[in-house]
Amino acid sequence: MKTFILLLFAYISAFSDLTRLPSEFYVVERFLSFSSSFDVSTDLEPFASARKQCFSLTSSFDLVDMHERPLASASAHFIALGTVVDIFDPEGEKIGWIEEEIFRIFPWAEYRVFNNENQIVAIAKMNFWGTEFELYHPDDETEIYATISRPFIKFIRDYWTVQINNMEIFEDGTIDPRLLVILAIYQTDKDNRDYYRKLFLNEVQNELDYYDEYRIDNF
Repeated sequence: MKTFILLLFAYISAFSDLTRLPSEFYVVERFLSFSSSFDVSTDLEPFASARKQCFSLTSSFDLVDMHERPLASASAHFIALGTVVDIFDPEGEKIGWIEEEIFRIFPWAEYRVFNNENQIVAIAKMNFWGTEFELYHPDDETEIYATISRPFIKFIRDYWTVQINNMEIFEDGTIDPRLLVILAIYQTDKDNRDYYRKLFLNEVQNELDYYDEYRIDNF
C-alpha cells in the first residue's frame, strides 16, 4: 500500500520509502470539463486528478497521478440510504469505504470512514455552514486527524483545502490518505446532484402549475 500512497503524493519515486505527507493540499473542481473532474495539488504543483466515469450506473470516479497512472477508483452503491462509496486500489483491492449518516439533525453532512477490514477508523462531520469537515477519532471528537474545508460562497466550482493535523495516523496506514480526496469529491458530487435534482423538480412543478392554470382558464 505504501507504493500507492507515494504515487498519490508524488514527492518521491514510486518504489522508495515513505517520508511524510504534505500537511496541506487542495482538491479543486474543474471549471470546464466533459465530465465532473478534480485536480489535486499543493501550493507548488498538481500531483493527481480525479475524473467521473461517464458510462457507469452509479457515481464513480478514477483517481490518477500526473502521468495517468491509476491510484484508486471509487464507486457509490446503486441502492443505499445516503451516500455509500467503496474505494479500491489499482489492483482492485478494497482500501476502505465511506458511509453517509442519514439520521442526523444538526450537521450539514456526516460520514463514517472505514478501513479495508470494515473497521470504523474515523468520523467526518461537517459544520453548520457546510464549509468544513472535521475528521476525528470515532470515540473522541477532540482528537482531530484532519480538516477538509471550502469557502462559504461557491463560485461555480468547489475548492477544498485539506489540512492534516495528525501525520502519523496516515503514515502508519490507519487511514489511507486517498480517502480524504474521495470524501471531498463525493461531497461535491452529492451537492451538485442535489442542486440539479432540485432544479428539475422545480421545473416540473412549474410545468404542472402552468398546465393547471391553462386548464382552468380554458375549460
